[in-house]
Amino acid sequence: MAKSDPQPTFIEFQDGRPKEAVAPQVIHESDWVDRFLEDRELRPSTQKTYTRQLRQFQRWLAGKGWPDVIEQDLTRYKTHLKTTPKAKSLDETLSPASINQALASIQSFFKWLTAKRLIQYNPALSLEKVTEAPSQVKDLEVSIIQTLEAILPFRGERYTRDRAIFELLKHGLRANEVAARTVGDYGNQSISIQGAKWGSDGIVPLSAQACGALDSYLGWCLNEGFDTSADAPLFISLSNRNRGQRMGYKGVYNCIKDLAELAELDTQIHPHQLRHTFGTQLILEGMNPEFVRRLMRIKSMGVFGRYTKRALELKAKESFYDTLQASESGLFGSASE
Repeated sequence: MAKSDPQPTFIEFQDGRPKEAVAPQVIHESDWVDRFLEDRELRPSTQKTYTRQLRQFQRWLAGKGWPDVIEQDLTRYKTHLKTTPKAKSLDETLSPASINQALASIQSFFKWLTAKRLIQYNPALSLEKVTEAPSQVKDLEVSIIQTLEAILPFRGERYTRDRAIFELLKHGLRANEVAARTVGDYGNQSISIQGAKWGSDGIVPLSAQACGALDSYLGWCLNEGFDTSADAPLFISLSNRNRGQRMGYKGVYNCIKDLAELAELDTQIHPHQLRHTFGTQLILEGMNPEFVRRLMRIKSMGVFGRYTKRALELKAKESFYDTLQASESGLFGSASE
């Protein structure tokens, strides 16, 4: 029986010597999440969210490997999320938006695993997100804004700082955006936003009143010996424990909460309501909604639609009372005597 021809073996040479064979790179399962995050080139804030959500899911799997995950696992995890309490809360569960954010992270991860051929079948293909009820815009009446502003001088040493914070919140900045700003972000009558939620970076123009408040605050910081270089945090804590350190989200939140308590307002007020008021009031004043959307840095037309809807509701209510007041006979005419 004739022997088959031998298969040739090729040997690579380098500098006159046989080149050592390099073993193909193997991605170990324990590194898949890290490799996924590297490949995606996500923003730091988004990467932090993805990491937290994927690691939470990994812990919930209790040792089950990624290739072994099936559709039923994802369905059961979604049910688990529906009963998971919010952070720092015992009686409130995760919102539909938070659940869907976690599911979106998982879907993106398994899509990547499939594309990289690390798994053969994507179990998240049929994973459906939970239904989100349309969230309402929770704007404040202008009179409440004015009341909060009037109480600022009673903040003592914190007055100058809190007035500047209040002005930025009035211009539609989120509380965490205010806390994250550096001194160099302010200039040319505007504030620059980077690393924002959902990638909503941009430049927000500021009113003369807001610029005056920021200039006064930075002047005060300079006189007090605090760092006002471009890389320094714009807003600092004035507490005995953390004096001079960057002010966090909680500090901005407590600033508005304390103002409401000083003003003896019964309404539960939080910083994000100032953002809602900013958007609603600009539309009510007749600004082009597209310009308002750009100023608020909202990408989704669906999300921004809440503001136009709210403004329309307020306009309809105002028009109703104007019509009623102008009518001599009242609503549907007065009853005959």
